[in-house]
Amino acid sequence: MTWFLRIVCAGAILQSWACTGPQASGVPDSGIFTPGGSGGATGSPDASSFSTGGAEAKPEATGGSSEVGDGPNDEPPAPAKDAGLEVGAVAGQLVCDTGRLGNGQSRLTTGDPPEWGLKAGVVPGKLTPRASFLSNAFGKHFPFVIYTSANYVMGQPATLLVFGDGGQYLSDFHAQTVLDNLTAAGDMPPTVGLFIDPPSDGDRVQTYDPPLDKYPTLLASEIIPSVIIGKYSVSSDPNAWVVVGYSASGGQGWNVIWKKPDRFHKFIGHSASVGAANVAMYGNVNWVDIVKMSPKHDLRVSLTTCDRDLTDTRGNWKTILTNLFTALTDKGNDTRLVVGPSGHYPPIDGERDFPNSLRWMFQGCKFAK
Repeated sequence: MTWFLRIVCAGAILQSWACTGPQASGVPDSGIFTPGGSGGATGSPDASSFSTGGAEAKPEATGGSSEVGDGPNDEPPAPAKDAGLEVGAVAGQLVCDTGRLGNGQSRLTTGDPPEWGLKAGVVPGKLTPRASFLSNAFGKHFPFVIYTSANYVMGQPATLLVFGDGGQYLSDFHAQTVLDNLTAAGDMPPTVGLFIDPPSDGDRVQTYDPPLDKYPTLLASEIIPSVIIGKYSVSSDPNAWVVVGYSASGGQGWNVIWKKPDRFHKFIGHSASVGAANVAMYGNVNWVDIVKMSPKHDLRVSLTTCDRDLTDTRGNWKTILTNLFTALTDKGNDTRLVVGPSGHYPPIDGERDFPNSLRWMFQGCKFAK
């Protein structure tokens, strides 16, 4: 049976005083809806078929280059339109009875997790071909791939996980196999994953580090409406939307969920580069103080750090992340902090904790019938 689910945009972009650069350019957020489906169709469309309304999300050429050539299809995508909520539309709500199991601070005690290998009988999910998206906010091309778990069914709601440093999560974090195992075991609901790399024609640090509105705009108003909404039946419930990131992409992921609380309620950060008070760059943004002094946001947050995490002009990252964990916990948020024995790079502690962070994020969660 064909059905549609749409939600109302939750209003204007949150004007967080953490943002020191220009505010969002006025591009409206898209209404989020699930497309009609045949009820039993599975799988996902090929990325080469995505139409962005002006910019084509084109598969990359064989050889791995993420560049796309100049031409008529390299125009920025048209602004997404708002959509209303159909009366009585309730499908897609993620109902969770999480309890407090796993909350708090703990030490990483496990080695390589068994979820890095595909378990017997588990059917792997699907990845689209690598494609490139031209962002209007950045004027840059962002390579991406889309994952669908084997139990994803078009027309039925799925969670949406958005990964910064997407290629690293697919390789070092074994993200596809981990998601295959956890969705097959029922530890996670059916899942759509959007793995986004830094721009092929830009700088990773300058993309991820500044806590401006550009990256939240890229996600909420550009790439998700263009390549996910209308093509995959993701839930409209912000409790089903997760941002995941490592180091700089983790810092930007935190920026996203703080400024887009109407979209994302969940965050997984691995040695995330959140700033402290002694930051000389980016306006001395101190996220710990912002959390303490702001009204509580409806967030569920998993953080990892390590004994030999980085120390730079922002301070000691283990200390900063511990302070962020404490500030969130004091606000009443469900938060976990896992500390490992290793260093910032490679992020082996975050990689090993990744399956458990996902289990904790979705424990007790099921979609309402």
